[in-house]
Amino acid sequence: MNRICVIGGANIDICGCSAEKLRYFDSNPGMISLSFGGVGRNIAQILALLGEQVDFLTCFSSDNYGTLMRRDCEALGMRTGWSIVTDDYPSSMYLAILDSDRDMKVAMSDMRILRAMTPESLQPALAELKEDDMIVLDANLDMECIGYILDHASCRIAADPVSAGKAARLKDRLKDLTIFKPNRYEAQELSGITIHDEKSAAESLDWFLNQGVKEIIISMAEGGILAADQNEKIWFTHRMILVENATGAGDTFLGAYAAKRLHGCGLREAAHFGISAAICAIEQDAVNRRSLNASDVEKQIVSAEIKERIL
Repeated sequence: MNRICVIGGANIDICGCSAEKLRYFDSNPGMISLSFGGVGRNIAQILALLGEQVDFLTCFSSDNYGTLMRRDCEALGMRTGWSIVTDDYPSSMYLAILDSDRDMKVAMSDMRILRAMTPESLQPALAELKEDDMIVLDANLDMECIGYILDHASCRIAADPVSAGKAARLKDRLKDLTIFKPNRYEAQELSGITIHDEKSAAESLDWFLNQGVKEIIISMAEGGILAADQNEKIWFTHRMILVENATGAGDTFLGAYAAKRLHGCGLREAAHFGISAAICAIEQDAVNRRSLNASDVEKQIVSAEIKERIL
């Protein structure tokens, strides 16, 4: 069976959702939750919930939060044997503030623990992964580790830029990526192209393909997904979504898309599956509730009302 390894961050997520219109420079009544997150960990969780055999390579602190988070990853079915455990740093934390529509307005992260990841610590994983396997990495990793993975991995590589600020870490290595999934703002930061219609969408996709990316996926939030390879460029749209929790929808899409591509499905089929998974995550809060599964995602594809426009 093909193997998939996610390399990236694992956080303690603290999320505050305002009960009323968000007021800046003031205390807002609302609901606060604490959970396990991080782009890399979220993608690994999606893969595990969808039934994939997934290795998760990250840095866990030896503190109480880190111990609990690693146990939770393993309880979900992730293999963490390649991960680093350190007492040099506290557990990584991510703080997000959502408005009353449950859309994220501002966030802050403390991911110093990833400094414990070194090229030497990546060697065991890269030595075992084969050509038909896949790595999914997030740009929370530092430049040295990203470069080492791209220089030494013998398998396909998918990447998430995480944020517009961190996207620059991948700009000079786009040619080494099999799959790249920025959102529209991260794509604009890299390409300088603002997507506002079909013409600019096609120009943005072409820019990434010209940099050497094999498959480019640009998430457009409620506007759907742009996807392209050297053979086709498609704008996928879907029905209106009732938002329960929009956080992590992009991670869900990439995890589901990568799972399908790992097993040889084409771009269209993988995109449909990824969109359906993201809708399940948003409308049912299926990731936080851990109710996401491949069978339900497949059933939801028809109700997602996915349409395609060739660019």
